[in-house]
Amino acid sequence: MELKLKFKTRLNPKTIFQLLIIFMISGCSTILPPTFEEQSATYNRTMEQYQINQIFTNIIRASENRPIAFNDIPSVLGNANTTTTIAPGLSFGTDGDLWSGLGLTDLDSATFNPSQMYSEGFTFTQSSMDNATFWNEFMSKIPMKKLVYFRGNNIPEELILRLLIDAFVIEKASGEITVLENDPSKPSHFEFDKLFKFLIKNKLTFGSEENKKGNKVEIGKATLCISDSPKANSQYKFNNNAYCNIQKEAIYNSDKLFIPLRSVKNIFDYLGAVAAVQLWDEPIYVELGSSIDAYKQTRTKNKDTRKNPTKLLVVERNSIFEDKFAYTEDLYGNTFIIPANDAGYSQRVIAFLSELLILTKIPGSSAPQPGVLLQ
Repeated sequence: MELKLKFKTRLNPKTIFQLLIIFMISGCSTILPPTFEEQSATYNRTMEQYQINQIFTNIIRASENRPIAFNDIPSVLGNANTTTTIAPGLSFGTDGDLWSGLGLTDLDSATFNPSQMYSEGFTFTQSSMDNATFWNEFMSKIPMKKLVYFRGNNIPEELILRLLIDAFVIEKASGEITVLENDPSKPSHFEFDKLFKFLIKNKLTFGSEENKKGNKVEIGKATLCISDSPKANSQYKFNNNAYCNIQKEAIYNSDKLFIPLRSVKNIFDYLGAVAAVQLWDEPIYVELGSSIDAYKQTRTKNKDTRKNPTKLLVVERNSIFEDKFAYTEDLYGNTFIIPANDAGYSQRVIAFLSELLILTKIPGSSAPQPGVLLQ
């Protein structure tokens, strides 16, 4: 910024100079460097979006049968500095030799060159999670004791079960085995969906096995079981091992129900399939029950007019003019987003995966994390 002023005046040059300094200070705003809180907030927002996009990127990779990969940022360094300079210049002139001979001069021009430089930035290290320690945990079946932690954790139980259940395996007394896969791209998914909705209605939940030793009953490992006992007209019935509480008056069946669970890797594969089928020419969507989440209609008496209130995951391709919650690109230049609005349970799904990944990062699975330094 440069300011040139020309005067023809008899005022004292020193007075003129002081007036110009005051004018400069009042007329130009000084850029202040960000505070520590502002730098920290910038870092936190950046890291949050980085983590969301990384999870979404791996869902899209799974949908295209590409390798899944994770990176971690164990350390971040931040810095900011500012420099302000003002370079004044003055020139004096006279109207003639007479004034010059008497030692009187006029201020002819004044030049100021104030400048301010500010820099801010972060440096970080990025480490790959492609190691045996991380992947052994990543591909292991999620233990039930970890899942019980998520009960009542602001995540609908139906959503958790939809993500975690790999299949329903039904074994009849004759030895015949039926496998209903929880995969919207598989032919058996329609029957899986029917049974899943029936079990949710009859309160499939996290329970625990009871081991009887004499007159004592010991609580064993956590398991999935059906809270409501079967009724005479129940569409599905199983043997008593499938239920949380055995009632003498209940009518059970001889069919055995097995519910294998997934690993975190399997959940990404499943969500990849969910993303893929909704991008088909004739899309298929996975939806949750309309009454499990209070936010849909309890907050308003008006009819819910959203298109996707019950969808498990909403993915759009090459939609560049819409607000984005998550964004990624594939190897072929296609862009994918999770919309910021009207995206069903997408944001909760991403949050749940983030928590599972944190539990997967056991000691030795990533580089050590030094403290964050902001200067």
